[in-house]
Amino acid sequence: MRQNLIQNLTLMRIITAVLYLAAFFGLPAAYAQFQYINPKPNSTYRNTTTSIILRNGSFIDKNSLDPNYISIQGTVSGSHASSVILSDDNKTILIYPTTSFAEGEKVDIFVSDGFRKQSGEIIHGVSFSFQTHPHYSPSDLQSIKDALTACSEFVTSLSSESQESGIREQCYLPEYNIYSSGAEWEGDIFFYNFRLNNPICYARTIMNNQGDSIYGGFSNKQGLDFKINYNGYLTYYNELDSSFLMADSTYTVVKEFFMGNGYFPDSHEFLVFPNGHSFMFCYDVHPNIDLSQYGGSDSADVTGLVIQELDASNNVIFEWSSWDHFEIDDMVYWQPITGDQVDYVHGNSMELDFDGNLLLSSRHLSEITKIDLSTGDIIWRMGGENNQFTFINDPDTSVYFSGQHDFRRLDNGNYTMFNNANKMQEEASTVKEYVLDQDAKTATLVWSYKHPQVNGHNVFSDAMGSAQRLPNGNTFINYGLVLDVAQPFPRFTEVDSAGNIVWEVNYIEDSANYYSYRAYKFIWERCASPIDSGFITTNIGTDTADFSWGLPNYASSYIFQYKINTATDWISIAVSENLISLGDLLPETIYQWRIQTICTIFNDSSEYSDIQEFTTLSTELNAVSSNSASFKLYPNPASEYVVFSFDISQNDLVTATLVNELGEVIAEAQWKASTGRNQQIFSLASIPPGIYVCRLKCNKWLSYQLLEIQKP
Repeated sequence: MRQNLIQNLTLMRIITAVLYLAAFFGLPAAYAQFQYINPKPNSTYRNTTTSIILRNGSFIDKNSLDPNYISIQGTVSGSHASSVILSDDNKTILIYPTTSFAEGEKVDIFVSDGFRKQSGEIIHGVSFSFQTHPHYSPSDLQSIKDALTACSEFVTSLSSESQESGIREQCYLPEYNIYSSGAEWEGDIFFYNFRLNNPICYARTIMNNQGDSIYGGFSNKQGLDFKINYNGYLTYYNELDSSFLMADSTYTVVKEFFMGNGYFPDSHEFLVFPNGHSFMFCYDVHPNIDLSQYGGSDSADVTGLVIQELDASNNVIFEWSSWDHFEIDDMVYWQPITGDQVDYVHGNSMELDFDGNLLLSSRHLSEITKIDLSTGDIIWRMGGENNQFTFINDPDTSVYFSGQHDFRRLDNGNYTMFNNANKMQEEASTVKEYVLDQDAKTATLVWSYKHPQVNGHNVFSDAMGSAQRLPNGNTFINYGLVLDVAQPFPRFTEVDSAGNIVWEVNYIEDSANYYSYRAYKFIWERCASPIDSGFITTNIGTDTADFSWGLPNYASSYIFQYKINTATDWISIAVSENLISLGDLLPETIYQWRIQTICTIFNDSSEYSDIQEFTTLSTELNAVSSNSASFKLYPNPASEYVVFSFDISQNDLVTATLVNELGEVIAEAQWKASTGRNQQIFSLASIPPGIYVCRLKCNKWLSYQLLEIQKP
């Protein structure tokens, strides 16, 4: 083994030397550096099971991922072999050491030149180091556990699922009043209702506007952040093994999500998208930290934050640590720094911005932070001790929000937050909507809501809370942890754009004990139409086209409808699978299509999906030979790249060409294709939006597809 290692290292040095000489003498070798590296170089306290993440920013040639280009050396554990894979984004290189690192050691990573972009360009290597966390004694591990318990807003006394017997009998909604004006949005209310004593009781709940129960799932350990996620499934936190559960429309758990690299997710936030990518974060405790320079203890247990993005195969493709970017004294003044336990970040929500970067809300910083998912760098900080924004039209002065929760982007381009208002001049919780100019760093308040006083008292949420903009323009508000038990404060309020209360729930029995971390309103369709991102139109010809769509929960069959876009009546076809081929279409004609889901198990059907469009080709482009089989483009529409998928009967040189509406060749690429199925990625980074003809040609056949390119 030692001899093989020496040979591999020698080979890497030779390759590197040759490439440097090639560059020096002007030979055809090009280099590009990595834009994202994890663990962050020179970072500390990394877990012993961490993986290595490298991202150049370009599409990577999978065939170039040779582990011989990698050397991993621990000062205690010695050399480590590794495996190398490419994430499903085709940009992120994932390196998995085959054995764990030792505690308290320095790890040196050397990546030689050799990884390649799909263009063939060689990626320049990199070397960096990081430190694993020190050895934790049993008392350190107990301190970490205690610190995590102390910073949680959701403490239960149960230690195992077996103690949950009888929860259904113990759990019930207290008596409540519902005010309805008739102007509320007709959605259903989703929340995890909990009672912290006499007895402890947690329940996943769905009820309608009239207060009628649609669903109740009773568990003191499973249910925080209960919602319909971005992929259309129900998700909620599972305290039993520190994961998030994903359930279908029959409330059956179909998948469980864990963080990687030795971390365990916190319950505050979970995002999962139609492409299978997910985001989680965890509270990360470092014991025995000297805070005497801040006036604190010389041996405090300090809690930070670690964020991860995972791909559809549960590989960690992005990791970000507050220890690399925030200072402990960034914490707001009303959070004590002098105790034995210091929770200096306390993240509570994440959201993807319109440009695909991450928005983080941190309660104990009173800050919204925008994080670049390509590099890990902070783009900007809004609020708190490091505020970079000028606030306009906001009547609050100096401190504009404090202890906030639930920062969200809106379809209109604005952003909302639930402002708890901890220790502000007036402790009255509000919802705020801002227009952000992210270049000029201005935040203009364009809408806000503060509940009228109740018996002369402000409605103040000491923690938790959420605000959701509804499709009809109303705003749905959950007040979270309201500790003033003497007043009949509302739990959920829906207001219109003018601030009029159109719907509200007040508990009138045992109200002091009932809270909800977040609450939402959704249209709850157990039999749902397919999600738009799953629609694919392929093999468009002069008179033919193929269609496919994603699988909704519990679909048994579908109704496929299509028509010429100017026609009034739809043509309906019943299909048993999620695909169909059409013939006898008219050339150079715009068609529309849509899908209805049939769910026999519920004796129900969905609404029709959003309308999709495609255009058949001109007869002048009808050069497709019967020898061409299954030429497909996806995604379509596309933005950053498009995948050419095709079959050929023998090895051949294939040319792909993009032609604009004027007949001009905009881009071209050639590949050596092998017999059978081939897939090649075509970069669209430099190509403007529009409709293009994609031409795929080899010696035996010529085929065309229409491609729509959209840019953010």
